[in-house]
Amino acid sequence: MSASKQELVDCVAGLYAMGLTTSISGNHSVRTSLNWMWITPSGIPRYLIRKTDLVKVNLKTGKVLGKMKPSIELEMHRAIYNAAPDVNAVVHTHSPFTIGVSISAEFRHVIEEARIVVGTPVVIANKPSGSKDLAESVAHEFAQGARVTIVKNHGVVAGGKDLHHARVIIESLEEWAKILTIARVFGGPRDYLEG
Repeated sequence: MSASKQELVDCVAGLYAMGLTTSISGNHSVRTSLNWMWITPSGIPRYLIRKTDLVKVNLKTGKVLGKMKPSIELEMHRAIYNAAPDVNAVVHTHSPFTIGVSISAEFRHVIEEARIVVGTPVVIANKPSGSKDLAESVAHEFAQGARVTIVKNHGVVAGGKDLHHARVIIESLEEWAKILTIARVFGGPRDYLEG
């Protein structure tokens, strides 16, 4: 069902290396069973997180096991898993091109792979980090079948059948956003994929 703790740590480091998070931004989790998840801790630079820093949290009760404080977005991750039983991994980044496009343009399909992998991203208004409003807003979109939700002026949240699936959604969406940005430099996209 879930990735190993090492795979989660490697994912955190990989997305940091790609510039999709900073040393203090972004949080990731994996469902370990029906009622439990591993989530990244708060207050540790992303490039220093180790397996022993991960925090185990009960999805139903919120009970926390571990020596570290869980991410500020703990409730958002819990809400997504409880709203969407088919989601087994959540990746939350601050992908710069994706956020930039979401606050200035429209995500129209211009690359085939992203259309297949990402589908149509849902863009929602910003809510305060760590708030119940943010958790409920994002979880609602996943309950409706979204693969990815972009929170304007905040970040990107992908839910996947496993950790690799969630990560590929994040990376494909950022590639799409880069292509849209480059197209704007040359006068804006003129060709779109239909459907």
